Amino acid sequence: MNPRTDPAEDVLLQHPWRPVTIDGCQLLAKSWFGETAYRILLTDMQCVWEERMDAVDIESRAQGLNRRLRASVRAFFSHLCEVARPCLSGGGRTGDEAQISVRRWEDGNITLRLKSELAGLPFYWEFHCSPAPVALVCVQLVRPLLAMSRLLQRQVEHLEDLLVRKDEEIQDYRENGATLSRERLQTDIFDKQPYTEDFIEK
Repeated sequence: MNPRTDPAEDVLLQHPWRPVTIDGCQLLAKSWFGETAYRILLTDMQCVWEERMDAVDIESRAQGLNRRLRASVRAFFSHLCEVARPCLSGGGRTGDEAQISVRRWEDGNITLRLKSELAGLPFYWEFHCSPAPVALVCVQLVRPLLAMSRLLQRQVEHLEDLLVRKDEEIQDYRENGATLSRERLQTDIFDKQPYTEDFIEK
């Protein structure tokens, strides 16, 4: 049984980590935007930060940061998605030249401050990201990396076995009189042990 109850958790897991550069800071980002909710993860490979917001939180923050604007939460969120998604997916700035900056706090939190324009007026947004719990880091970063590492290891082992069988097949052809039409195509017999030792050393 899966102990996680947040449906966004599994959706976020399906999204890739993307390299982004924000205000000169190189990060990896993963984000999910729903209808009126979002989740974002950021890491500099020393710390992982997260923020999750629902419609009520988004409306409250949007009105607090944009007192001159009067719009529905869906309008705020639609514009936020339009300008924030490219910044968090490595796409850079949008056509309206949205500006985004990063501030690190002494308590370990970070804030992404975004400025753009909505209906001819300045639009401000802040992502307040706090250090993610270890369980979330394991689910979203460590476990996928370990799974991919194991998958690649199995693929290497399969290719090693395939090379050994190919050498046996070629040797059988030679023993039955087959010859190469071009000498440059001749290859050395694959020796698995030194290859494996070299791989582990590197």
